[in-house]
Amino acid sequence: MTAPVLAEVYAGDARTTVHLGAALVASPRLALRWLRGQAERLANGLDPAPGTPWIPRAALRAAPPSAPDVPAQLRVWAADDECQGEALHRLASGGEFEFVVRDGVCCYGLTARPFLIPDLTQRMDALISA
Repeated sequence: MTAPVLAEVYAGDARTTVHLGAALVASPRLALRWLRGQAERLANGLDPAPGTPWIPRAALRAAPPSAPDVPAQLRVWAADDECQGEALHRLASGGEFEFVVRDGVCCYGLTARPFLIPDLTQRMDALISA
């Protein structure tokens, strides 16, 4: 049985990091499924389609051609089966996973790691026998 996995998404700049969400799930596969959804959510928030009803038209500005296309990078990662397979292998073997993209000002990160729960029975036995 694999350990639960903690998946998190964050954004930030040089001074501040903002935690955008987390999920504690039963398996590495579920963690990656959740992270793929979060990558799409971030990409859609950063690069909404013109005419999206929740954003005023005047709020949209074209990014300079030299700026990294963070939404595209997030979408590519979410759709890349090879990247997902590598991340799944890393998590299934007990390692951590992190995917970070940066534009000129901010960074956006997706992370996952095994969530190890201490064996309380051993701790209680140690306390009782002390």
